[in-house]
Amino acid sequence: MSIVHCYFMPMRTLIAGLGNPILGDDGVGWRVAEEFSRRAGIPLGDSQLPGETAIQPNTISIERFALSGIALMERMVGYDRVIIIDSLNTGKYEQGKVVVFPLDSLADLTYGHTASAHDVSLKNALLLGRQMGAFLPADEDVFVVAIEAEHVYDFKEELSPAIAAAVPVAVEHVMKLMEL
Repeated sequence: MSIVHCYFMPMRTLIAGLGNPILGDDGVGWRVAEEFSRRAGIPLGDSQLPGETAIQPNTISIERFALSGIALMERMVGYDRVIIIDSLNTGKYEQGKVVVFPLDSLADLTYGHTASAHDVSLKNALLLGRQMGAFLPADEDVFVVAIEAEHVYDFKEELSPAIAAAVPVAVEHVMKLMEL
């Protein structure tokens, strides 16, 4: 009779605050990640680089990035679930409105999404990564917590009042997604 050992691998989650902290409201993703880190008691930048093995793997990593497309996809390798926090500029919502949706519900905005002709949308980057054999979360396991913001190109480090007021609301949405 043989004994079969079953090991439970905890779900690894990346919380990615996106944006540029010196471009006004574009830095809101960083601020939400910082506040979530403080409230959850999880240090920022606690993630391992892809391919590194921790003695006791962390189940939640919180990072701040100024990345998109392929570069963001590369940071998502090895995670089962990802929560992306970013500003949103659609004009559909009032300033500071927090919207939450899974990536698979977002249209693939391949055209007009970036200033670089050398990048792709996140959905296409994830598809490419999976085709190359990278361990990446499914689109339905990537959630976006977005804050409608108009002033994403102003050179300043402060958030506008409406966007600053949205930070704790966005943190609550991240907490709910994490079931904390």
